[in-house]
Amino acid sequence: MKVHLRGALRESETKRFILRRLRKGPASGTELARKLGISRVAVWKHIKELNSLGYSIRATGKGYCLEKEAKIPCPWELEVKAIYFHAVSSTMEVARALAERGTLRTFVIAGEQTSGRGRLGRSWLSMPGGLYFSLALSPGIPMEDLSDLRLRIMEEVAGAIKNFGVDVKVNENGIFTKNGKLGGVLVEGFGEPELARFAVVGVGVNVNNPVPRGGTSLSLELGKRVSLLRVAKAVIEGVSYDTC
Repeated sequence: MKVHLRGALRESETKRFILRRLRKGPASGTELARKLGISRVAVWKHIKELNSLGYSIRATGKGYCLEKEAKIPCPWELEVKAIYFHAVSSTMEVARALAERGTLRTFVIAGEQTSGRGRLGRSWLSMPGGLYFSLALSPGIPMEDLSDLRLRIMEEVAGAIKNFGVDVKVNENGIFTKNGKLGGVLVEGFGEPELARFAVVGVGVNVNNPVPRGGTSLSLELGKRVSLLRVAKAVIEGVSYDTC
């Protein structure tokens, strides 16, 4: 299975450093270039890309100034190995393809899925504004343990969501509030009938995205838009604690 990573955002220690420095206050291009060991032009290119992703970094008399944060979970904002697509057919398929070539425990995150899917072959509506990600786990997982793994991960996701003030419950069909389905977890094993060479975990949480009938979202539950980045950090931290 081929995987195309063209257009994906990848981890960048340079961008991570620039943002951490600017969160402390303005910094000149000369200072950033010196500390990073790159040219001022290279610094400018990184800042230009950050601005294109939704950050607002303005050049002032005191240097570059960070005025607004991005709203998407860029890899350098997370404490895990990750790649981010603005749109992809299915994060499950990308994570599986990466696993086939030996890349495990990489969070594949998407702003939108055009062919997202849930359990039992059902489609999962994955419009912009929601949190959608997958990752492949280590080999040697007994197939009979995959259902327990799925429930365990759903509990981690639910725990992260509760920290936003939303009361959720977990059952075998997903993560629910009293108003409808808020999220779900899909786990697929690949390999021998009894032992998976690897397993791919997919997580979907409705945050600010439109939802189908019978669904709900964090923004609907709270009556306001929610930071997708904050939700991503909380949920991914919980899942990574359980799986990585």
